[in-house]
Amino acid sequence: MRRRTVPCATLILLIALAGSIGRGQTSTSVIDQVEEDWSLVIGTPNPDEVGPQITTCMSPVSDGSTPFVAFDMNYVDYPSFLSGGLQAKVYSGATVLAYASQGNDLLQTTGEAITWTQRLSLSSSNTLTYQVVNGQSTTWGAFGQAQGFPALTFTAQVSSLANYSPMTSVGNSGVGWQSNRVTQMTLTQVRYYSGGQLVATDTTSRSVNLSIGQ
Repeated sequence: MRRRTVPCATLILLIALAGSIGRGQTSTSVIDQVEEDWSLVIGTPNPDEVGPQITTCMSPVSDGSTPFVAFDMNYVDYPSFLSGGLQAKVYSGATVLAYASQGNDLLQTTGEAITWTQRLSLSSSNTLTYQVVNGQSTTWGAFGQAQGFPALTFTAQVSSLANYSPMTSVGNSGVGWQSNRVTQMTLTQVRYYSGGQLVATDTTSRSVNLSIGQ
């Protein structure tokens, strides 16, 4: 069996957590929660070679100056490589600060559609919480926090999520192995909250560049 790990740290070396390209919210409210809706369509998976291997990255800022979260699908690479399943990791540089995993099934359904929401929340004590919620798939069924996927917490020197950028998420997410087996990977919507209230919704559909990782 051929195996290849593609952690978000490697993606950053390739395409960099870069400066702000544009922020998806203009509200003057203190933004303390951001939700991203993602959509993924698999072409023809290759379970014998653990392909494809998908990663999204979500950061509280657009310049890479704080820890961030990588969410891996169809493989686990920390503390060692395992085929299949889901894993979220908090990175500070190349160091993993926290991680959580769920399931071990491999993608093997042609044309499978997968949707999920990633939520990043900031508390008054500068603690950030990352959650995967409302996941739907053929391979893993319903997945996310309600199905036992633990939330991850970490600290960062930020007082709001105003410097979050959806373009940073899209620019640093991708398919690191056998990207030719993914038909579409899209950040479909972003929602911004303040004090538990929805203050802005960005409905711009942003597609991930699938040209690397083939």
